[in-house]
Amino acid sequence: MLYLQIQTNVEVKPELHTMLLETASRTVAHALSKPESYVMVALNANIPMCFAGNRQPTALLILESIDLPIDSTPALSQDLCLFIEDVLKIPRDRVYIRFVNAERWSWGWNGRTF
Repeated sequence: MLYLQIQTNVEVKPELHTMLLETASRTVAHALSKPESYVMVALNANIPMCFAGNRQPTALLILESIDLPIDSTPALSQDLCLFIEDVLKIPRDRVYIRFVNAERWSWGWNGRTF
């Protein structure tokens, strides 16, 4: 189980949704060596957000994974910030990422838990 939520105050044109979601899915699956079949990505765009006292483009990413290796978070932070900067043109110093290590019992799928 791997879940990435992208929240931003930037308007994302509908024609970019698929590319953004699919690229994000591949990026985190590859970075964590997990099958992409277990990856879910959500995008919440054009929402009111303020960071550092202003409403300039910003993003919050929440990456939740079962058995998230702590030593992988610096590289993941780099990869995800570059991704957001490339795709949404949000400077990496305007991006927060929250990493969450999920317990297997706390996520259900296919009528059971992990």
